Amino acid sequence: MSHRQNSKRQGSARSCEFCRKRKVRCDARKPACASCIRHEQECVYVLSTPEARPTRAIVNHLRVENERMRTYIKQLEESRNSASTVIPATEQLPLGQLPTGLVHAGRVSGRRESHIPPSAETESLDNSNASAPDVSPFLWTDEKGNLNVFGPSSALQSATRTHEPDDAVALVHVQNGLLANAVISRQREHLLRDIPSLDGVPIDLAIHLLEIHWNRQHHSFLLTYRPVIMRDILQEGRFSSKFLLNAIFACASKFSQRAEVVDDSGDLTTSGGRFFRRCDELMASDNLLLTPSLPTVVGLLLLGSTFNARGITSKAWLLTGYALRMVFDVGLHLNHRITQENAMEVEMYRRVFWGAFICDKLQSLYLGRPVAIKLRDVHVSHEFNDMMEEDELCTPYVDPTLPLAERTHHHTTTPRDVIHSVTCFQQLCLLFKIVAKIIDNFYVVGATAAHAYSSLQQLENDLENWEASLPECLRVDPTTGTVVSGRTAAPNLLILHITFNGVVILLHRPLTAGGHLKMESTVPAMSWKRCSDAATKITHLSVAYRSIYSLRAAPYLISYGLYVACTIHVRNAAVVRAGHAKLLAWSLRCLEELSVPNPGVSQPVTIIKNLMLEKEVEVSESILQVNNTSDSSALADTWTSEDAATVETFDFQVPLSNLWTETAELNWDDWQETYNDDVLFGFMDGQSNLLP
Repeated sequence: MSHRQNSKRQGSARSCEFCRKRKVRCDARKPACASCIRHEQECVYVLSTPEARPTRAIVNHLRVENERMRTYIKQLEESRNSASTVIPATEQLPLGQLPTGLVHAGRVSGRRESHIPPSAETESLDNSNASAPDVSPFLWTDEKGNLNVFGPSSALQSATRTHEPDDAVALVHVQNGLLANAVISRQREHLLRDIPSLDGVPIDLAIHLLEIHWNRQHHSFLLTYRPVIMRDILQEGRFSSKFLLNAIFACASKFSQRAEVVDDSGDLTTSGGRFFRRCDELMASDNLLLTPSLPTVVGLLLLGSTFNARGITSKAWLLTGYALRMVFDVGLHLNHRITQENAMEVEMYRRVFWGAFICDKLQSLYLGRPVAIKLRDVHVSHEFNDMMEEDELCTPYVDPTLPLAERTHHHTTTPRDVIHSVTCFQQLCLLFKIVAKIIDNFYVVGATAAHAYSSLQQLENDLENWEASLPECLRVDPTTGTVVSGRTAAPNLLILHITFNGVVILLHRPLTAGGHLKMESTVPAMSWKRCSDAATKITHLSVAYRSIYSLRAAPYLISYGLYVACTIHVRNAAVVRAGHAKLLAWSLRCLEELSVPNPGVSQPVTIIKNLMLEKEVEVSESILQVNNTSDSSALADTWTSEDAATVETFDFQVPLSNLWTETAELNWDDWQETYNDDVLFGFMDGQSNLLP
């Protein structure tokens, strides 16, 4: 075709726009084609220049660029899989809520991933998640270019778990840096005394309450991260606030003997009243419930736990609920990339998340209400890197302002065993992951005997593996309250074992009920034996705690283990009195002593006493009225059992084994225990019907 013919073709349109859209043949007549005349349409011809075809040079350039990009992507993947200077990471948190140092390569790749260090414990405990739905992330970018995530479970992130090898060298550098920071922070704490007051609280009283918190409540579960909080108290940093300070003061006041913390000297339940009121003022004036922050989350969790211990369950439920939702709002449920620059912050995020996770499950047990943090939402590593508190000696706190006679009257402050605070907390996290599974399989609405039985063996294996995999330093002899080294166990370690045995009862007791989970006779017989064994150990451990540290300074968490143990002791004592009456008497006495710092314990005490009346069980008044456990003859109780091996536990004799009711002594076919009056799930639920 000649150039002249080509120009002529380019200068005329072959079809009008109407025919082009309808994709029909156009006769190209002017001024209007036949089709437009027939359909009464305006006939319009548009001249368009054909697009130029790419030249060979352009195609070759694109091929070279494509090859270069493939090579670059391959290099990125290789560098990512190799050991880098960054510890395994996961999602970034919303900007504005967390340090900018936490924003990482997730934005570059356009995808956010979740990494948890692989471990046998984690894999075994997460087996039940295999059947959980695979929730893929939904990503969107806001007007500022920030990557965000939403999905079927509110702020749920990607459910994938990508395991990457740790860089051992980088991890050691991070751990050393955290240890150095913790030591420096501890050395600088004395600078607080240069401050006249903290939010109007005289500095001497403030330090006193802080010391109580760090010595007692803190080690139950590491919700507060001492180096960061104490640093920011001095520097007025963002991880400390007036609200958090007053929450710590309010919660620690119940363990203080100073008159300044009590509103009414004749009523110990008024301890910390001024601090509780201050927290209420700050929540209202600073609009804290609508402005989530990490100090607010920690403060609300502390208050929620304390209000449960005080028996104010409705307020505890509401405040803890706010905190748990803030956990997701600020992104604590995401497992952050940790570097040397942000290691302290990430360490705090992990501790706060797992502290919140435990608080959530405890409140569910206390009140019988749904959990807020599901196992499938948990992607945060429980590998903690600041080991400062791991090897500290356990030294109970004694107020230095007390008269010398009173200080010597208290238990000696001689260091006992190493506290192993971090390792103990890690094991508590794993234990409460099992608790979450038990709640889901045995205590939710719709639980059936078939489903419970099918999951029983796996849950039983999980508990056995948890106990078997305990580090040697965390193993405790329940009959003596000592660790392998022969030294007395730290309080948090005794609490860990009391809680574990309480979980054993939580798993097995529903299988012995005459209700919806009733099974064939062999199952409840085996389960009742496990319950009786666990209840015996709980009593041993609780009396050990009482003898070594005094229950006057014990946390509310112990009460749950004692309560569930009493529900077993009462029924055993009703059939075979012997040593069971002794165990019941001492368990009940420990509960009553716990009710002094924790008034909410009076409710489970009442439940057990009513159950004793129903079962016509009485305990020796001489046991309950003994004022000093050194009088072992007054604490002794007679019992007979040919197979029982009697050992001396502190100052009274209890059987080490075979205390449970033997299978032959109970007719499991006619067993009709429904446990309606002494439930394990929701025993503290005091909700009132506010609806008409």
